[in-house]
Amino acid sequence: MVTNASPLIFLVKIELLPLLSNCFTQVLAPPAVVAETGLDLPDFIQCRQLSEVGDAFVRGALGTLHRGELEAMVLAREQGIDLVAIDDKAARTRAGQLGLKPIGTLGLIVLAQRLGHLDSSTAMTKVDELVDVHGLYLSTKVRQQIRWQLGASFT
Repeated sequence: MVTNASPLIFLVKIELLPLLSNCFTQVLAPPAVVAETGLDLPDFIQCRQLSEVGDAFVRGALGTLHRGELEAMVLAREQGIDLVAIDDKAARTRAGQLGLKPIGTLGLIVLAQRLGHLDSSTAMTKVDELVDVHGLYLSTKVRQQIRWQLGASFT
């Protein structure tokens, strides 16, 4: 998986960043993402440079999306990785147009729960914390869908 900054930042805030190492054999982040987080990232998150062509593409596309989002998508394509962690709606749409599979912070929590790394109650508590304490915008409809998804795997 290749990640953008916001999933890393949100997972750190709710103390779930280590779950990424349980869910994925490889977690990559491009340089702009590492710089944007301002975090001392754990060793399991590897910073990878873009190719010269990829870097040129990012420079030419700036303004449509943020550098970190663009670098994450380009790195995923260059590495042959289809899953990219991005929260921004426009960036997720663009990732899909590029043939990538976007997953957001909430999707990462649901995945961790389904893989058995979080129980349903803890997962929902962490989702609530993201929304109520850390300012992740979530519509009432999506929040209900997340509650259903987290409970559905135990019914």
